[in-house]
Amino acid sequence: MKRNILVLIVVFIANLTYAQKVDTAYKKITNTINIKEDELRQIISTLAADSMLGRGLFNHGAEKAADYIERQYKQIGLEPLKMEGVQGYRQGFPSVRVKSLTGTVKVGDSVVDNKNVLFISDKKDINWKNTDKDTVKVEYVGPKDDILKRLRDIEASKKDAIVLIDEQLKQFFSVYKSRFKRDRYETDTVSLSKNAYVFILTDKKELPQFDISVKTEINHVPLSNLIGIIPGKSKKDQYVIFSAHYDNLGVINANKGDSIANGADENASGVTAVLALAKYFKEKGDNERTLVFVNYGAETVSSSSSKYFAKHFDADNTVAVINIDAIGKESKFGHRSAFITGFDKSDLGKHFSETGEKIKFKFKPDPYKEKGLFYQASNTPLGLMGVPSHTFSTVQIDIDRYFNSVRDDMNTIDIDNMLETVKAIAYSSDSLVKGIFTPTRITNYKDDPSSPKNIKRAQNAQR
Repeated sequence: MKRNILVLIVVFIANLTYAQKVDTAYKKITNTINIKEDELRQIISTLAADSMLGRGLFNHGAEKAADYIERQYKQIGLEPLKMEGVQGYRQGFPSVRVKSLTGTVKVGDSVVDNKNVLFISDKKDINWKNTDKDTVKVEYVGPKDDILKRLRDIEASKKDAIVLIDEQLKQFFSVYKSRFKRDRYETDTVSLSKNAYVFILTDKKELPQFDISVKTEINHVPLSNLIGIIPGKSKKDQYVIFSAHYDNLGVINANKGDSIANGADENASGVTAVLALAKYFKEKGDNERTLVFVNYGAETVSSSSSKYFAKHFDADNTVAVINIDAIGKESKFGHRSAFITGFDKSDLGKHFSETGEKIKFKFKPDPYKEKGLFYQASNTPLGLMGVPSHTFSTVQIDIDRYFNSVRDDMNTIDIDNMLETVKAIAYSSDSLVKGIFTPTRITNYKDDPSSPKNIKRAQNAQR
């Protein structure tokens, strides 16, 4: 019996010694990655400070963040990208915010309750009366109609329209109206619709007398993507992109006296990672491919900035995109782990997973695949062009109570875990950066059930 106990003790000590050796081995590697915790803390706390006004698009907060990022690029020593439309580090693009204000719909002598009205208009003013019937169509959509076909036909007519939605379609009307709760953003005025529509949930099939007035607020605001590069050596015409968006919600509804959505995790953490990686790779100086560091300016309420960048950048020669979004907390897979959206769409995720094992870091497939995250971030526009473009994140979106709220501040950030994540991305990107590994292109998104188009098709088929 004593002999067995001694054997167990010897085995335990041997296993413990082995575990310590393994632990020491990965730390020896990560300790050589010159990314410091205090550097990350300085950057993220600056971007998430109240003085940044939540990095809002229309309160100058995003512009403050852009100025800060630009100074960081200069300090790191990144070079500007030589591309049409880029001045210095800034790729400026016009942004148009369309905000529909409450209008008034009068039918006969009665004013229709606004909860039963939906305005869709890019015109500054609408003033329609029944005397305008030659220019404004009145359409009825009933319970027996193919609703979506009717709406497509109304839009195809390219005329202003009042659309009477039968009361039996109340549920459809509610869902349709909910899609237009947020302001809309476009990159130029050409994208604005030339036609206006007013939907009314009603028991009427005709509208002999009406008086409708709507004002729409249209704001033009210049925005910027921040772009800096480290030119490659032997493969300078091949690009590896590290990206994150720097804008956030700005000032929102107050909670216990606080109305600034600091966005520490969403997405000051991602911007911090991009800046830290830029500094790290600049100091290493062994990149054979050209490294492009992009911080997008308008992604929180739209994807206009990443779409604009993708439209003007060389997608064919872009080898990979490492987009980083919300890495400030521990993932559902525990400490030293992150997930990758669209994991099965290229072999980039597999490469990171295998490489990460060498430093005991877990890169996992997206656990929230049903939410279609691959199609909802800054990686999407280039991903849909075939580029192995994926988002790296740790956010537990199913249980995180602070995400996209005034509570998303520095008090919620786990800097130690964030540091390990940034180091793991740096380590696992090494063969990409040196031109050794080239991931497969993305081709299978068209068959993906979680893509927005296929979800829409499935919903239409169920109706």
